[in-house]
Amino acid sequence: MATHLKFTEKVPISSHLIELKNRMIKVAIVLAIFFGVCFYFKDFLLFWLEDPLPSKYKGNLIFISPTEPFFAHMKVSFMGALFISMPYILYHIWFFISPGLKVKEKKITMMFVFFGTIFFVFGGVFCYFLVLPLGLKFLIGYGIEWYHFQLTIQLYFNFVVKLILAFAFAFQTPLIMVLLTKFGIINTIKMRMYRKWAFLGSFALAAVLTPPDIITQVLLGLPLYGLYEFGVLVSAFFEDPKQRAQVIKQMQLQREMKQAKKEAAMKASSIKKKIKKTVKPKTKAG
Repeated sequence: MATHLKFTEKVPISSHLIELKNRMIKVAIVLAIFFGVCFYFKDFLLFWLEDPLPSKYKGNLIFISPTEPFFAHMKVSFMGALFISMPYILYHIWFFISPGLKVKEKKITMMFVFFGTIFFVFGGVFCYFLVLPLGLKFLIGYGIEWYHFQLTIQLYFNFVVKLILAFAFAFQTPLIMVLLTKFGIINTIKMRMYRKWAFLGSFALAAVLTPPDIITQVLLGLPLYGLYEFGVLVSAFFEDPKQRAQVIKQMQLQREMKQAKKEAAMKASSIKKKIKKTVKPKTKAG
């Protein structure tokens, strides 16, 4: 029989590890099933991923190793399986952490799964229809004046799969921010304070996740920062008002302490100046 744990009941770490293992096995099985389906329909996926290439290069990909086509098809099939399985993956992620939540907090489960899937798919679609065509046009056009362009299957599909998955996962930013706010790890007050660092961090992350060209980096960096601002707005609805008030009080207390230290330092410096003024005439007279 399944046991229903109360919110205040403590669970051994071994139970969490067993549950994590069971959920990972279920996710792996579903991924494997959809991987097989995607591998069977790989022709459609390959044609779809080749479409952002300029028209004169479509169907002209080459391979220089006997294993290249096979491993390229494996990677493409895995990406397809990951996109299809994302609702199931998010479902298990949420239900793994849900025992640590209160009853009211568990009610947002379906919303977490729904919006997580939407953002994941939207990130991939945004990359496919906007970033890939612009990025490929810039990168290929830049070198074509000096060099003869030939693209291998492995290099192209590695580039495309990596970029689409990078955008898909990056678009999970608001969801992660909401979860961290819900658990009290971060708060919207400090999120607003660190906007400058979030802006720099968005472009730094874009530089890591995308190829070394300014076009794709900007096309990821700007949406990432926009998602950060969106995450701040959404997190405010899920943030505990008591915790927010406590953070504001702490910040006010810190400001008052800094002001008091500043005033004390100014008083101390003025007292030292007065002492020096009174001591100097005495020393001269002596």
